[in-house]
Amino acid sequence: MKKILSKAGAGVRAVIQGDAVSSKFFMEHFFATAFVVMGCIAMIALRFECATSQNTVDRLTHQINVMSTEKQKERSLYMTLTRESAMTHLVDSLHLGLAIPDRRPQTVVAK
Repeated sequence: MKKILSKAGAGVRAVIQGDAVSSKFFMEHFFATAFVVMGCIAMIALRFECATSQNTVDRLTHQINVMSTEKQKERSLYMTLTRESAMTHLVDSLHLGLAIPDRRPQTVVAK
């Protein structure tokens, strides 16, 4: 048991001190190591690009929702004003003597 622990400790010490992988290993496997490093850099760049694009899509989706709400509010206001002006024109053309009050009717509450 002590032998296994001492070997494991030696292995951990070699990794921490940098003795596990020598410069000779990198020289022998230069192209493979460079390919792995470039692949990691490309994956990080791709992930960053995807995250940035997703943020742009979310921001534009939110802007579309806001603009749709504003469009609906303006359309509703326009339709209300159009109906009111059409009714006023109709009442005036029939000479009924009716008018639309400027204020809403008030409710009287008895105490």
